[in-house]
Amino acid sequence: MNESVLRRALLVIAIFGLVIGVGVWRTGLGPVEADTIWMAATLPVVAALAISILRDFWIGRFGVDAIALVSMSAALLLGQPLPAIVVAIMYAGGTVLEDFARGRAEHNLKALTDRSPRVAHRKSTQGTVTIAVEDVTVGDLLLVRAGELLPVDGILLDVSASLDESAVTGEPLPERRSAGDMLRSGTVNAGEAFSMRASALSEQSTYAAIVRMVAAAQTVKAPFIRMAD
Repeated sequence: MNESVLRRALLVIAIFGLVIGVGVWRTGLGPVEADTIWMAATLPVVAALAISILRDFWIGRFGVDAIALVSMSAALLLGQPLPAIVVAIMYAGGTVLEDFARGRAEHNLKALTDRSPRVAHRKSTQGTVTIAVEDVTVGDLLLVRAGELLPVDGILLDVSASLDESAVTGEPLPERRSAGDMLRSGTVNAGEAFSMRASALSEQSTYAAIVRMVAAAQTVKAPFIRMAD
């Protein structure tokens, strides 16, 4: 089963267990029955968390999830299933929210990657040929048509150019560049076609660096988070 689906299922079980247990307790059917329901709804969360922690230990990672496991286990051992299921809901709810945030981040990263330049128009004495952006070499003379992404970083050769740099700098208005100015990949030609000379390979250009930074930020914990764990 997909982990995110499992986490949502655990949250639903815990919430329903709490609600049903409270209903049983309020109707006067007996606290023992309510405690049994709360305990039964907590145990799946405890089991899933224990497996997750053991898996993290195996790869040398330790986090604050262990506190939730100790809390729920101790509450159950001390005959306090209500606090245990409350902690279970807090833990399961937190993991579901993390999955949601991770999904949003992965969607944004995919959109960023999908927007990456794919092709470039290289000019030569034989004319202009369309090539993959990975085939661009430093010093190539490139043509950037209206509305196209700049494939790599380079130097503007024409008198002027209008660029939409919002995807790179956040600036909403087009920027005017003059001959000799440095141009960054990932920006959009908001004016007429112009020529530029490549000054970097595609993997060394600005937009590729942005994609790598975003991907790294999603997979690596900050030092403060590691210290807190």
